[in-house]
Formats: sequence, C-alpha cells, structure tokens
Amino acid sequence: MSPYNAWFFAAGLAAVAELDNAAACQFMICRPIVLGPLLGAALGQIVLGAGLGVVCELFCLEELPVGGCLPLNATMAAATAVLLAAGPIPAAPEAALPAGLLAGWTHAKLESFLRRRRGGLNAVVETRLKAGQEPRLGSLALGELATQAAANLTLLLVFMCGAKLLSSGWRASPNALRAGLHFGLGVSPVLGLWSLIRSFKVVS
Repeated sequence: MSPYNAWFFAAGLAAVAELDNAAACQFMICRPIVLGPLLGAALGQIVLGAGLGVVCELFCLEELPVGGCLPLNATMAAATAVLLAAGPIPAAPEAALPAGLLAGWTHAKLESFLRRRRGGLNAVVETRLKAGQEPRLGSLALGELATQAAANLTLLLVFMCGAKLLSSGWRASPNALRAGLHFGLGVSPVLGLWSLIRSFKVVS
C-alpha cells in the first residue's frame, strides 16, 4: 500500500472508530490510548502514534461525552495528531499535537449541530406512526451513523489538507516558538497525569 493510500485508509479507520465514542458499540476502540497505536501501525509509526495517543488520553480522560456534555473530542484530537505527524507529509509532533487538539475542539462544535439535527428525527418517527407506517428505526439509525462517519472523515480530510502548510510553517517558525512547543510537548505527559490524578480526587 502506498503512503497516501495508507494515510487515507487510516483516516477512514479513525472516522469509523469515532462512532464507538457514543453513537455505537462502545468497545473503547475510540480511546486515544488504543486508537493512537492502531493508526500509527497503519502508517508505519506505531511508537509515535502510541506516544501521541497517550498524551491525548491523559488530557481528555477527565471529561466524557455524557448527556449534554460535549468536551473536546479525544478521538478526533488523537487521530488528527497522528495523521499529521505520521503521514506522508509529516509535521513535527510539537505542531501536530496542538492541531489535533484544535480538531477535537472543532468536532465538539460539529457534534452539537449533528445532535440538534438528530433531534428532528423524533418528528419523522411520530409522523410515520400516526400514518400507521413502520417507523423504520433501523434505517434511520444506520443513516445517522453514516452521516456521523462522513462528518468525521470530512473534518479529518480538512486538517490533512493543511499538512503541507503545517509542516512548512513549522520549519519557517521562529526558534523561540519551536522551543516553546517542544517544551510543551515534553511536559504534556506530566500535566496530563496531574489531570488524571485530580480526576481521582474524592470530594469531601
């Protein structure tokens, strides 16, 4: 498989794996600590994928998408970071991680729109029932899963289109900025671990 084919295959895998976050299955494949190494392996950079996955996991473990809570999407954050850092147009991990976090934040806004759209399906089901028709819940559910996966893939492709810009921008950026981001990446596991420790704190 060519590097670009592997890149797009990994993006498709991430788009489908995100459904495991809340929409379907919930086998926890969507967690960055699992998905990161999988995408890294698909791109021939399993160690890099695992490292970025662990960092995203630590940063996003405390908040989960339960009910109306829509935090930064950890799956999209890790997937974007790995796709940018390990793809055929590799960006420095120091730049790929912030880009991934931005993608996770963007997906949270997109998810809010998709949830409002899905709320309109209640009226569709009600209309069918009043007309004495089968609600066809299975087809509606499959359609919404396909829509969610397509939205995920579109978001990933948008960020992948910026891979060359991110890579060249990193090389042209001031040394101070690169040093700061390098330091940030180095301490990010410590900061993420502190966030994890806080999540176990018992409130008296």
